[in-house]
Amino acid sequence: MYTVPPISLALNIIVSSAALFNYIKAGHLSLRLSFPLLISVPFAFIGGSIILPEKMLTLIFVISLFSASAALLLSGRRRITFQHEKIRKMNLNFVKTTLITTPLGALLGSISGLVGIGGGIWLSPILIMSGLANPKQAAASASLFILTNSISGFIAHTITKNIDFDLIIPLSIVVLIGGLMGSRLGALKFDHQKIIIIIGILVALAAINLATRLFK
Repeated sequence: MYTVPPISLALNIIVSSAALFNYIKAGHLSLRLSFPLLISVPFAFIGGSIILPEKMLTLIFVISLFSASAALLLSGRRRITFQHEKIRKMNLNFVKTTLITTPLGALLGSISGLVGIGGGIWLSPILIMSGLANPKQAAASASLFILTNSISGFIAHTITKNIDFDLIIPLSIVVLIGGLMGSRLGALKFDHQKIIIIIGILVALAAINLATRLFK
């Protein structure tokens, strides 16, 4: 369990960099929405510096995965339910947007640094369900969020824990290829809501698998 977060964060850095490049190129990144979320960076470092007992870390991991799955499935279902309606837009100025996204970024940053998930898996559904962003804008902001949090959290883990770089290197090649392909298709072609539902199901299965091991 202690090797999982730093490896996940390292892979997040690679895949989110590829994703962010494609979303910026496609014109989906909103700095007004994304900038206040970057308050998460120091919180991700703090979370990555914390060393918990293995069972407690596993339990937090399971809860995080189940909550992420629920958020993804709810946001995917919401889009399908209202697919014939225009996406609800909130006329928020920068100050109001900041008041909403700053505490959200701090909370998700702390969790992402601790368990190595990155935070975007919660952020994207929240942005969609709250009406702050459409799916592609949410994915673009989540990519920047994951990249910055993962760098911060990974640095913290390298200071406090041993990192298995032998495992990171081969996995990095795979996720780089997948990240470039997936984000390009996501930015230009695929329906994000269908992707979100698929990911939500996979995350739930991962949570169930981990939970069965925890409670054996």
